[in-house]
Amino acid sequence: MNSFIFFLCKVSIVFTLLYIIYRLLFNNHTFYQLNRIVLLLFIPLSIYTATLKAVIPIETKSIEIPSFSEIGTKTVATFLNIEQSTNTKIKSTKSESPILYIYILGSLFFLFSFIKSLLKLYQLKRNSTSIKKGKYSLIYSNVTQTFSCFNWIFLPTSDNNKDKHIIIEHEKKHVDYLHTFDLLLTELFIVVFWFNPFVYLYRKSLKSIHEYQVDNELLTHQNINKIDYLNLLKREIENSIQTNLYSYFGHPTIKKRIKMIAKSKSNTMLKIKYLAILPVIFLLMVSFTKATTILPIKKVVYSSKPSISPIKSDSKIDITAQFGLNKHPFLKNTTRQHNGIDIRAAVGTTIVATADGVIASASSEGNWGNLLIIKHENGFETLYAHLNSFNCKKGQVVKKGEVIGYSGETGKVKGPHLHYAIKLNNEFVNPIDYIK
Repeated sequence: MNSFIFFLCKVSIVFTLLYIIYRLLFNNHTFYQLNRIVLLLFIPLSIYTATLKAVIPIETKSIEIPSFSEIGTKTVATFLNIEQSTNTKIKSTKSESPILYIYILGSLFFLFSFIKSLLKLYQLKRNSTSIKKGKYSLIYSNVTQTFSCFNWIFLPTSDNNKDKHIIIEHEKKHVDYLHTFDLLLTELFIVVFWFNPFVYLYRKSLKSIHEYQVDNELLTHQNINKIDYLNLLKREIENSIQTNLYSYFGHPTIKKRIKMIAKSKSNTMLKIKYLAILPVIFLLMVSFTKATTILPIKKVVYSSKPSISPIKSDSKIDITAQFGLNKHPFLKNTTRQHNGIDIRAAVGTTIVATADGVIASASSEGNWGNLLIIKHENGFETLYAHLNSFNCKKGQVVKKGEVIGYSGETGKVKGPHLHYAIKLNNEFVNPIDYIK
């Protein structure tokens, strides 16, 4: 559930940034249809951007660190999966956040309000007189003002307004432009993202664009006097009580509508400004990308089976502790299961990779000191412990015989040496069998 909350926050951030850009750059232009399209695109773009995953080749196998068996008694060393243990810790400390319950309650409230508005509308229609006029349905009902929803135009039964035909033409344009579907999408978006205050400003902007678009259409293509139209608009707004889901002739943005009606048409060249939103969308997409594609090791390694000594030396290696049951180096009269071999090596002795592979880990790990793990093809892993320093980094591809570090006496040791271990399919095997 926490991932769902995180997803909601990402969508909300993207949506907010896009809307702010709209208000700063495009809000006052008279490109009403273009502004409507831009606003409507913000919803799918926000969701898509927040869910986008980049295709970045990475190695995603688990990194394993062995337990320090050298200080245990009669125990076989086991590997601890860092990814799994980390996830377990996170899960164990998680508790259902009250934020989630608050969010659900809020969404249920807005969903209930949305459904209630629809049911109220259908009930009003059922109890009213309907007259079919082409694709429009004129519905005379007990309402105080004219409004439209879908292809229904609701009219007061006692309306004797001499300019009623203008109001009806206005609402017909809302029907023609399918504005109801814009509002349905917006209301559903608000059900999910009700916690973001910008969604309510967005709804107001979209409804305003609807009115500007219809106002412009009527005054441009209908023989309507602009002064008469504005006076009619003023009268309709004075006692308006409105619902978010419907389109009203007297939508309460009178000052802004008057300003936009009187405003000169924006220069067509200003449409170039809308291209400015493209790099913003690109940057947002990059910000929320997540690498998921795995690059198999087999594509970058060619000699995966460990087959040489990890000590770069012309002389025979000096093994001070064999694989298997050994005398404990710190506890008297105690034996322990040794999961690798110990090779005597002065501090600074060159250590090499015993096969081609990818560095899975190169870090300080407590009693192990500086520990290096290489993952190879075909289920092999090699481990090099108590190093003085590294000559590689995590994620690096290394070749057989390549210098990867230098021996030391870091961690819990009695003297300088290299602890070398091999795993095959998650089981420790004797390294001696793999040294030619």
